[in-house]
Amino acid sequence: MEMDKNNREEPVQKNDSNARENYIRASLALSMIPSVGAGRIRKLFEHFPEPMSVFSKKWKEIAAVPSIGVGVARPIQNFRKWHEVDRLLMMTGKHRMKLITPVDECYPCRLRHIYDPPAILWVKGDPNALKNEFLAVVGTRRPSAAGRELTTTLTRDLIDTVQAGIASGLAHGIDALAHKVALERNRSTVAVLGCGLDRVYPTGNRRLAHDILNSGGALISEYPPGTKPDAHHFPVRNRVVSGMSLGVVVMETGISGGSMITVDQALEQGREVFAVPHDIRNERGEGCNIIIQRGWGKLIYSAEDVAAELPGTIQVADNEAHSADGSDGLRNHNYDQINKRVLNPIQQKIVTLLEEKILHIDALSRQIKSATHTLMPVLLQLELEGIIEQRPGKKFALRE
Repeated sequence: MEMDKNNREEPVQKNDSNARENYIRASLALSMIPSVGAGRIRKLFEHFPEPMSVFSKKWKEIAAVPSIGVGVARPIQNFRKWHEVDRLLMMTGKHRMKLITPVDECYPCRLRHIYDPPAILWVKGDPNALKNEFLAVVGTRRPSAAGRELTTTLTRDLIDTVQAGIASGLAHGIDALAHKVALERNRSTVAVLGCGLDRVYPTGNRRLAHDILNSGGALISEYPPGTKPDAHHFPVRNRVVSGMSLGVVVMETGISGGSMITVDQALEQGREVFAVPHDIRNERGEGCNIIIQRGWGKLIYSAEDVAAELPGTIQVADNEAHSADGSDGLRNHNYDQINKRVLNPIQQKIVTLLEEKILHIDALSRQIKSATHTLMPVLLQLELEGIIEQRPGKKFALRE
């Protein structure tokens, strides 16, 4: 009976002056509740600035928060497993891990600004390593000999040209090769795991994980100690790999699997995607060719191709460079040739925007309020129909 009483006690904020501790405890507690993921935790904390106060609210107040609802609100109000929160904190210390939150300086800056940044990250190694800029390098777990050679050479060139660290998932194959090249070049590398950091997976890469830690890099995960590497964790993990990075470089991949999921996540987050073309007879590289064919990413031959597209190296704002005649890139088109009645609403909106000026894909995405990966097939269809054309740098214009 005494144990039951302890389990049902109201949450106690152990140190009211320690806002960070309260944030961590509230985040851990919420993450234990089914259907409360990173996105919902963020919404709750935006609505209730004092994180621990969530548990003292009536379910109707919680349910009123956007995207929460009754089905999630009642379990939050009824949460009593504070002993489990304490156990997780004890395990974190026991395994010499650190916890970081989006308000911490070492939390990856780019990751902080995605739609659903992890409320908590477990870190093993040097948290300061996460302050660096990163490129994500991903691909198949079973690369061809050519894929291995290409990954080694291109990753080395990327490190030297872009001056960024390497982020990947520690998987066999391309991931592991990219991490190893970063270690050889004395460049920071971070491995994002889909399990607890006390259960490095795959086990065959434990030595590599050890080397990453010894080099001053880090292992990170949003899964607590003791979490097994279940299959459904890895798509969630992949959004962290892409979210913390300047862009995603796909070395060699088939048409299904983790790399293609990472590409999808990157497009959702507005990240650049780069793909190396492969022989059409190479099934292990078929995914790269699909990425290029469908306009999801840029075909690259060298590290310079990647550097040319990254933020700070080219203009990716709404404003276009002035044309030679001073017309700000605007041109006269015979718009009557476009029968808008045969276009669906989103196509009509794209055409209307491009009537005014040439736009980068990111600008179109913002103005139409649609993810870039959703827009790309629509833009491709308009391009095939001869209505628009794609310019260098992912810019689009009406065809004359």
